[in-house]
Amino acid sequence: MTTAATTAPTVTASSSRAPAVAGLAGTAVLTASLAALSTLWTKVAFVPVNIAQRLVRVTSGQVNSFFIDRLGHWAQRLALLGTCLGFVVAGLLAGIAVRALAGKRTRGSALWWISFLPFWALSVGLYVTYPQSLGRVPFALVTVPVYVAAGGAARWVHERITSPPPRKATELTRRFFLRSAMLGVGAIAFGVADLGRLLYRRRDPGLDRLHLANVTEVTLPSPAPGDSAFDDIAGLTPLVTSTAHHYVVDEELIDPDIDPVAWRLQVGGLVDHPFELTYDELKAFPAIERYQTLECISNRIGQRLISTAKWTGVPLHLILERAGLQAAAVEVVFSAAGGYSDSLPIAKAVDPSTLIATGMNGNVLPRAHGFPARVLSTGTYGMKNPKWLVAIDVVDRPYQGFWEQRGWVKAAIVNTGSRIDVPIDHAVLPETVTVAGIAFAGERGISKVEVSTDDGATWNVAALRSALSPVAWRQWRYDWAPEPGDHVVFVRATDGTGATQTMQVADPFPSGATGYDGIEVSR
Repeated sequence: MTTAATTAPTVTASSSRAPAVAGLAGTAVLTASLAALSTLWTKVAFVPVNIAQRLVRVTSGQVNSFFIDRLGHWAQRLALLGTCLGFVVAGLLAGIAVRALAGKRTRGSALWWISFLPFWALSVGLYVTYPQSLGRVPFALVTVPVYVAAGGAARWVHERITSPPPRKATELTRRFFLRSAMLGVGAIAFGVADLGRLLYRRRDPGLDRLHLANVTEVTLPSPAPGDSAFDDIAGLTPLVTSTAHHYVVDEELIDPDIDPVAWRLQVGGLVDHPFELTYDELKAFPAIERYQTLECISNRIGQRLISTAKWTGVPLHLILERAGLQAAAVEVVFSAAGGYSDSLPIAKAVDPSTLIATGMNGNVLPRAHGFPARVLSTGTYGMKNPKWLVAIDVVDRPYQGFWEQRGWVKAAIVNTGSRIDVPIDHAVLPETVTVAGIAFAGERGISKVEVSTDDGATWNVAALRSALSPVAWRQWRYDWAPEPGDHVVFVRATDGTGATQTMQVADPFPSGATGYDGIEVSR
C-alpha cells in the first residue's frame, strides 16, 4: 500500500525577511514619489522635512537649547536625519505588520495596499502649514494616492520574492534590499535638498545692493585715542561681522523663498485703518541705517551666537502711525511666513529704535536673515526679531510667542556679557601678551571691562575701543606680562547703568546665559 507523502512548506530566511524588505521597497517608492511631487509642485511640502519641522516646533525650549548649544546648526540637521531614518523604519514596520495581520495569506492580501495609510494619516496630522504651501486638506487629498501606490509597490515586491524557488528568492531578497536602500537614500537626498525650490528658487536677494530713495545713512563716531591699537590684534572679533559669518539660528529647517512682487505685509488688529504694504511701498518709507549687535538667547558665555551688522530699516512707529493705534493696544504681534511669531510691548514697538529691516551691510536683506523684511528691536535677544515678516497685528493682551510657549522668558532682555577672544584656552604665552575680546549689554551699552589674571582674586581695567553705536558691542584689550606658571584668566563687563555682570553661572534656558568667560593659560 502506497501512502502519499505530505511535504510541509519550507520556511527560508529569505521568506521570513520578505515582508520587511517589501516594506522597505514601498518606503523607497513612497519617498521617491513624494520627492518628485514636491519638486514638480513646490506647494507640496516634502513629508520628512515637514514632519521634522513639526518635531522642532513641539520640542520644549530646554531641549532645543540643549541641542543648539552643543550641536549648533547640526541640531536641525540631525533632527531631519532622525526623521528620515524614522521614515525608513516606518516602511519596515508596515511590512512586518502586514505579515502579522495576514498570517499565512502571504500573497494577494489587500493589506499591502493600505499598509502605508497609517503613516499617511500621521503625516497629515503632523502637517505644518505654510503660507506658500498647500493647506492640510488639499495636502491630504494630493498625497493619499501616493501612499496607496507605495503599498501596491510593496505588495508587488513581496509577490516577486515569495513566488520563486528558495534559492532564487534569496537572491531576489538581497537584490530588492540593496535596490530599495539605494533608492531610499537617493530619494531622501533628493527631497531634503528641496530640489524643486532650488530649481525654481530665486537668486538670493542678499547678493544685491540696497537702493533706497529716502535713507538716513549711518555716521561713524570719531576715533578715540587708542582705538587704532585694536587693529592689529590677531584673532580679535572684528567690529562688523560679514554677512557670510553672521550667526543664524532659526526654527525653520528651510528658509522661505518669498516672491517680493507677490509679498504683502498685513497691518491690522486694534488699529483705525488696517492696510497692507507691498515691498516697494515698504521701501518708500523713510529709512535709517544703524550698527547693531544681535545675540541669540541660546548663546552660552564665551560662545559665538552673537554678531554685529549694519542694518537698514523703516522705523516701525511710522507704519503704526499710518494705521492709527487704538487706546486698548497692549502689544504688537509679528508673524513670519514660516509660522513663527513673537511680540513687543506697545511702548517698545512705537520707540523710534524699533525697525522693520530691509537691508544688511549695505545689501538687500539676505534670505537667511529674513528677506523681504524682519523686525529689529534693540536690547532684546534675537527671538524677539522675527524674520520673513508677513503680518503686524496690534492686540489688547500679552501675547505668547513661539519660544515663550516653550518656556523661554517673555521679555528676553539681553544680559550683560563679555568674551575672551585671544589668547585661546590652554595657550602657552610669550613674555607679553594682549588679552582681548568683546563685551555687550544691549541698549545699556558697556562702560567698563575688567580682566583678572589670578582666578578672580584681583581685577584690572581693560582699554575699550569706541563702539560703532550705543547698541553695538565694544572691543576691549588688556596688555599683560604673565609670570611663569599656570594662570586662570576671567573677564567681566559693567554696563552703562553701572551694573556689573553677574558671576552667577546660568544656562541659556530660560532667560539667557550668565557668568564669567574664562581661560586657562600658562607661560
